[in-house]
Amino acid sequence: GVRHFKDGISKLAQVSGTERKHIARILLSCLVGKIDSEGIKACRSLLSFIHLAQYSSHDEETLRYLQEELDNWHNYRSYFIRKDIREDFNIPKFHSLLHYIESIRWLGTTDNYNTEMFERLHIDFAKEGWKASNKRDHFPQMVKWLSRQEKIASYDFYRSWLDESESNDAGIGKGYNASPPIRGQLILAKYPAESKKSLAQILISHAAPGFLAHLKLFLNAFLPLGRRVPDQLALAGTLPFTQLDVWHRYKFSPSNLFDDDLDGIHETVKAIPVSRRSHIPRFDTLIVMVGDDAQSTALDGTVFISLFLLDANDTRLQSSQAESNLPPTHDCYSERFS
Repeated sequence: GVRHFKDGISKLAQVSGTERKHIARILLSCLVGKIDSEGIKACRSLLSFIHLAQYSSHDEETLRYLQEELDNWHNYRSYFIRKDIREDFNIPKFHSLLHYIESIRWLGTTDNYNTEMFERLHIDFAKEGWKASNKRDHFPQMVKWLSRQEKIASYDFYRSWLDESESNDAGIGKGYNASPPIRGQLILAKYPAESKKSLAQILISHAAPGFLAHLKLFLNAFLPLGRRVPDQLALAGTLPFTQLDVWHRYKFSPSNLFDDDLDGIHETVKAIPVSRRSHIPRFDTLIVMVGDDAQSTALDGTVFISLFLLDANDTRLQSSQAESNLPPTHDCYSERFS
């Protein structure tokens, strides 16, 4: 999801790595209409370079993408000098961009030696050790605490190796297969944000005037073949319910592009209508891959949709004649605009 900085980003005193990534997601859209297209292209190339450099796996094709974005940045960065925004770009961080591709070829991906790793070590080796001390004779106490942590980690590693060996021995000859974690599942709150909301209210608050028509066609498609009617008759018919339970957000685990298992990563998608608490609705935009030609570095093979509603079918609908062909209980209503 996209984080909303309600007070802006200029008031942030200490910016973490996660916050920097959230800022990068919205920065380009904030610049549209504020600077010329040449400046937009320069910022887009720099942001794309930063995103590509964070990949946990690289090949010659992704390195070529890196080089193209770096070349575009150098072609368009003169815009900021002509507009007197900067006098030059003689900054070590900008110079270091020239060595990224060579460093990746020689040393591997940047997650092996970037600043985030050392920040993590600073927390584990310094901050946690300081908290465990009495704050007076802290240095020898921190060293002793680290020594104990290393011994505990070594013992935990040995125990996990031993348990894994026993599990493998027990699974031999029994057809044991470790099933990979299921990704892509929706995670919803136990109770809806709006229970039994009328269809008329949904049309107004969610700014979805075509919702009823699309819902009728959608449900008609799931009727048994012998009971389906033409679209015109389906649109003229009435629905067997007048209310729906509505959720305003859900979480899901996106598929990892690099096939490595990263547990605990969730994205949140929101469709929040106008309410008494807030007069500003929020309907998130999603990029959905629809073709085999979709790439992680471009928009080919993808479509843009805006999420308007997340609902649950009424229980009376579950007992209708379409029961055997009904889709999963929870449905999303979205509008495609690309």
